[in-house]
Amino acid sequence: MSGWFPMLPGIDLHVKGRITAADAHRQSETAKEILRRFDERPGLILADEVGMGKTFVSLAVAASVALQDPKGRPVVVMVPSGLKEKWPRDFKTFAEMCVTPDLRQGMRCAVAENGVDFLKHLDDPDDRRPQVVFLTHGAMQRAMNDEWVRLAVIRQALHRRHDTDDLRRSLGQRLGRLIRGFGSVNRQDSDIWERLLASHPEEWARLLKRAGLLEENADDPVPRHLIDALERIETGGVYAAVQSIPLRDSENHDERLRQARKEIYGAIHELWGHCLHAMHLHLPLLILDEAHHLKNAHTKLASLFHSDTEDSETQAVRPKGSLGGVFERMLFLTATPFQLGHHELCSVVDRFDGIDWNHGPRLVRKEYGDEKRELRAKLDRAEASALVLNDTWGRLTLGDLVADGLAYSDPDTWWLAAKEAKELPGLGRQVVDAVNRTKAAFDEAEAALRPWVIRHLRSKTLQVGSEPTIERRRPFVGAGIVADDDAASEGLPVEGPALLPFLLAARATLCRPDKRPVFAEGLASSYEAFLHTREKPEDALDEDDSAAEDVDPARDRAAWYLEQLTEHLPLGSHRDTASHPKIAATVNRVIDAWKSGEKIVVFCHYVKTGYALRRAISGRIREFIAAEAGRKLAMEPEAAFAELEDLGLRFFDKRTNARSEIIHRVDGLLGRFAELTPHREVLQEVVRRFLRTPSFLVRFYPLGETRQLTPETVRMSFASRDASGLSLEDMLSHFFEFLAKRCSEEERKSILAAVDSMQTGGISAKDAQDSMLPDEVDVESNRPEQTLPNVRLVNGRTKGETRQRLMLTFNSPFFPEVLIASAVMAEGVDLHRFCRYVIHHDLCWNPSVLEQRTGRIDRIGAKVETTGRPIHLYKPFLGATQDERQYRVVSDRERWFNIVMGAKYTEDAASTERQATRIPLAAAICEDLKFRLEVV
Repeated sequence: MSGWFPMLPGIDLHVKGRITAADAHRQSETAKEILRRFDERPGLILADEVGMGKTFVSLAVAASVALQDPKGRPVVVMVPSGLKEKWPRDFKTFAEMCVTPDLRQGMRCAVAENGVDFLKHLDDPDDRRPQVVFLTHGAMQRAMNDEWVRLAVIRQALHRRHDTDDLRRSLGQRLGRLIRGFGSVNRQDSDIWERLLASHPEEWARLLKRAGLLEENADDPVPRHLIDALERIETGGVYAAVQSIPLRDSENHDERLRQARKEIYGAIHELWGHCLHAMHLHLPLLILDEAHHLKNAHTKLASLFHSDTEDSETQAVRPKGSLGGVFERMLFLTATPFQLGHHELCSVVDRFDGIDWNHGPRLVRKEYGDEKRELRAKLDRAEASALVLNDTWGRLTLGDLVADGLAYSDPDTWWLAAKEAKELPGLGRQVVDAVNRTKAAFDEAEAALRPWVIRHLRSKTLQVGSEPTIERRRPFVGAGIVADDDAASEGLPVEGPALLPFLLAARATLCRPDKRPVFAEGLASSYEAFLHTREKPEDALDEDDSAAEDVDPARDRAAWYLEQLTEHLPLGSHRDTASHPKIAATVNRVIDAWKSGEKIVVFCHYVKTGYALRRAISGRIREFIAAEAGRKLAMEPEAAFAELEDLGLRFFDKRTNARSEIIHRVDGLLGRFAELTPHREVLQEVVRRFLRTPSFLVRFYPLGETRQLTPETVRMSFASRDASGLSLEDMLSHFFEFLAKRCSEEERKSILAAVDSMQTGGISAKDAQDSMLPDEVDVESNRPEQTLPNVRLVNGRTKGETRQRLMLTFNSPFFPEVLIASAVMAEGVDLHRFCRYVIHHDLCWNPSVLEQRTGRIDRIGAKVETTGRPIHLYKPFLGATQDERQYRVVSDRERWFNIVMGAKYTEDAASTERQATRIPLAAAICEDLKFRLEVV
């Protein structure tokens, strides 16, 4: 095939105020380069760092291909289930903001969560067929969940058999129990089900629409390709099973139902295989997000793309996958390609063999195989040299940091001198030689990798307008969270009553150096997390529970220390929780940022720590509000709190001039955007609710000057500025402009609905139940604790709709202002528009996890870019504990991750102790050995 699809000229990725001209240029050039390379290559990996806009690049590629395909075939985008709503939402934003109106008219997308839905979209007529189909990763394995297909299999089992009228009648009355998706089918409805069982599935849509059970524009219940395959399956077992179901409830009724369902599922599995074999599906392009899930060739996802050749790893002939040979090209997206082992990275490239080679690129299949083998060989040599370097560097001590007779205490300055030194100690010379050999091997590997991978790295500096260049991120490690000192490197001190528990944990760790001390990691997070690790059966001290372990003296000693530790934990009120040294540091930093008007995200690994932080932060904020209001109003704190509540109510009094002033100022901002006119009253109400909160009043309202609500005090409130230099008026202006000009209509509706539902008084009973653990209660009253609505917690128990609402409202100027999040908010979530503070309260052994978290607020259009103020990145750790060991290890791994690709690490106490004491790799070596795979 000569020449593939070019980038459509009607696509412009520059959205003023949302995507900068420089970012849009990089994205556009990347999309053009992908399409150019598709002329020669079967597939590519787009591996830009987190938050650099891979989604919009891939959508530009998808639109260019789908809208120019002469057969009108859709592009398929496979996404993780957790992102099935985000991708279509981004598609609609892309279509509305980045595509000319003439192109936009022909752009439609659809979502398929199972294989049947996918086939239905392919069946759509030309005027309804989507140009892009979003298919969840597990969709093709979920073909058996469709109730209409199950009914079609039952109908096929009855077809052409004699004397089945009575059986159809009885089945029509019992389908609700046999086919769960239909719910309860009563006798009055049974007539339509009998007619369906007696009719060909091609007739079902007409019958259902006539009965009012299917919308006029709905798809046929069963896709055409499945209908065509029905004649090929064996249904004798299904017929026997449904015939054996008793007409009335009996002792074996439920068992017969289960057997019938089993037979139906088996028939559907056979049906699905016949369908995929017979339909000869051919589509132009697959885009697959989170492509690192393809690293193992034997997973269900990877097996979808198997071709009809031998497995390159095992040389065993493997069956062709259901999507093997379907797509002409493949584009894989991942932010972490080099956290895979290089064999795994090559395995991802292997998936490109599953394209449709009859309509493939200029690079023929044999040449592709030769290039893969060459790539693997060069990556092998690069890894071997990197491992030698890792071992050589790992043997360095401070005494080895000598060059030309001068001793150095810092590896970075030593390395700059060592590269040019005439005299080096033996180990120093070995390091220099190892670096040179590794650099040469990496250069060869980079040349082989460049045709397959595109990767852009975010600049570490930022320039806004004519302002001087700033560091994009400002890291604060260890005790730096307390002093706000980015030069600090020591850990937080463990002192006073907290000292005893940590000493006991250290003794328990020494007793079992061959085990990962999960209890010590939990203790470093919070006292509550420590107790949780002790309760879990997979606790490191209990994971190898056996008779031999029961008499292990070291285990007995460790258990004794942990029992003593448990007895000496301070537990109870939020003040006890905050007595934990790292909890205290995190809470203090959150309070300081919040007092200055900044939003802040706190990531924690342990569920119990999340609740402990919410309790402690809410308690401290409430205490601050009462104390500060008392000071400014010269009254007792609790009385002052009541005064604030009373003042807040006056914002809604129609008789006051102050209310008119709020309306005037908000209308002045809204007046520039006709798109927001229909939403004027909602936005007025949202702003009033936010202004009247004690949280806002105590920080930004001139309480010390007056207790009256006047137009002047309203003006002063609107002019109040946060630590980034933004006034409330600035933030509202940015927010309104984004709503009007920088997002799609659907996105605007979602954001408005979210902020309109914002809680500013107390958390609703529904939300409290949604995110509250059963045992998260006030210890004295035995009732769920009251927490402030500007402090919210999101973890795995939080419902998806609540997570989405909190993400949208956090990305506004309003509540919540403090978001405590677990891993569920660490990927595929935007938290960046009004936040530039993030705390990694709990670290992780994997540096890529920390980068994913930080990427939530370091994205295109982030507050760091609009204000020219750096992201404050906090990584607190407790000195001389397992916490410091974890920090040292993860910092070392972070520098080595792109060099020793996908290295496997052990995490027992002895191994991590050795790694924590290594001399950090010189930053200049990291830079020299990075693969340069960018387009721009």
